[in-house]
Amino acid sequence: MNRRTLMTVLGGASLMTAIPALGQTQVADADRTAVQAWLDECAAAWATSDAERMFRSSADDVEWVNIVGMHWRGKAQVVGVHALYLNTMFKGVPMSLKSIESVRSAGPDVVIAVVRWSVGQFSPPDGSIVPASDDRMTLVFRRSPEGLQLVHGANVQINAIAEQFDPSKGPPPTS
Repeated sequence: MNRRTLMTVLGGASLMTAIPALGQTQVADADRTAVQAWLDECAAAWATSDAERMFRSSADDVEWVNIVGMHWRGKAQVVGVHALYLNTMFKGVPMSLKSIESVRSAGPDVVIAVVRWSVGQFSPPDGSIVPASDDRMTLVFRRSPEGLQLVHGANVQINAIAEQFDPSKGPPPTS
């Protein structure tokens, strides 16, 4: 074995021993606890229409995709748009966490969470009424010395009718 091959093997070995440590219960529990804390803070900020608080632990380069596909980039834009919406169409609209569906590591510095929220009825800028619904949110966090920092969020409104026909859940209901 030449020196280059040995270095590659040794480098790979140290990387491989570092990655399984991320899957250990202690680290997973710490990640889950940190994600839960972010979600609690998000719900409290929503209730008080405080976008600054909602994204306090976000990275400066955070990105957000909302339920209708708008894509906002950078903390200033993400906070600004949320502040506008929280103080208009979402003012007084209840939102509560239903479940944390998954929290997992995606490398040494990345944590991905999928969560489910319940959101009350609201009226968007076009004046229509959007009935109360559940949303599924994917959150990507970066580990930092200060803790988890949100770097990406995507929110999808769950279509309850379509969800009945999710092939991963088994055969659809019969009428």
